[in-house]
Amino acid sequence: MVRLLSVFVVLGLYELSIYLLPKEIEFVSEIAVLTCLVFGVFGILPIQEKVSGFLKASFVSEYLSDDPGSSRLAHRRFDSEGLIKNVFPELVRLTNSNFGKLAVLKNDLVHYELYTYAHKKQRKVHTLEGIDPRAALLTYILNKRSGAMIGEPDQNKIINEDFVSLRANFILPFVFREKLFGFLAVSNIPKDNVRHELSFLAGKCALAVHNQILSSQIAENKKYRKELENAGKIRKFLESPEPPMVGDIKIDLLSREPGELLEFFQTPNGDFYFIFLRLSVTNAVSVLALCYILGTLYASRLNGELKNLLHIKSLVEDNLKEISWTERYDLSVGMVEKETGKISLRFVGKNFKMFDASNPERNLASIGWENIETLGKDPLFLTWNDRNIISFQHLGITP
Repeated sequence: MVRLLSVFVVLGLYELSIYLLPKEIEFVSEIAVLTCLVFGVFGILPIQEKVSGFLKASFVSEYLSDDPGSSRLAHRRFDSEGLIKNVFPELVRLTNSNFGKLAVLKNDLVHYELYTYAHKKQRKVHTLEGIDPRAALLTYILNKRSGAMIGEPDQNKIINEDFVSLRANFILPFVFREKLFGFLAVSNIPKDNVRHELSFLAGKCALAVHNQILSSQIAENKKYRKELENAGKIRKFLESPEPPMVGDIKIDLLSREPGELLEFFQTPNGDFYFIFLRLSVTNAVSVLALCYILGTLYASRLNGELKNLLHIKSLVEDNLKEISWTERYDLSVGMVEKETGKISLRFVGKNFKMFDASNPERNLASIGWENIETLGKDPLFLTWNDRNIISFQHLGITP
């Protein structure tokens, strides 16, 4: 339609040129043709391409379009709901099936989400088992780009059972760069001509899921990078990196290793909170997670939101849940009171120990409640996994 409209515009421009040009000039038709060519090439064609790209991006599914302009726009506004709500039912209808299941790889690159389509009704499957990431079926269909049918000679009993559990006679994998991003399981075995079309669409679906996961990872990395920058600025300008003196109590930082967060925060009345967080995994993701927690703690401290040990403990744990941290962690939250010299402690994990230097075998801290100790002449030590982390000593009392 756009190209046809462009032809009529050029013809109209030609007729207008014939009408406006003086009749006394020789070669009026030739000048009109030359004028139309110049305006058509440098004016009409660029406008035609832009309008065509806009219409494609608006009315043609981004999963099926190969146009560079509309593809770029599609990536910017991409979401996986389009694949699940629009493309999935069409794939099932292409196979003339009344029932189908769609598996889509989640952002963790391990597990899959299941969706069903039956009798024009679509819903997400809530199941405790889901799809085992180590299932033999996933390895099998990864090498079946054009789809796998039940009862093929190279199938074993376990794979046949997977077909039955999915209520499927045909499974089409979504493969991109030798990675399985999902699959379509339907009740009918499609015809050969339809299988070619399904294979093309499967590649588009795999690319769509890949782009969704990639965009989510980019957004998450940007979020963590911003928290890292904020935490670095706040720590540099507002807080001293050295352990503080709380009245007559001297605090010494004895050790720190990668994958650990150990920070001190002063309250308006001169007391100090201290937080020790140890993640069981030490990698780039855990470092970003610690930076995110650190930025949240500093923001809460500046806003005056740090109320007590239980509140700080809940704040750290809530933020770990927010960033979907599923690995084990050890957390210790304490406070040193300036006036009384008392040390309060709450912790999560079985590897913490607080002891008096005069009796290192006795653990003064117990899990499950707030432990309160008063400093005497001997220093107190907080350890994690038999490694000394912090020591507290009252300088006003001589041994």
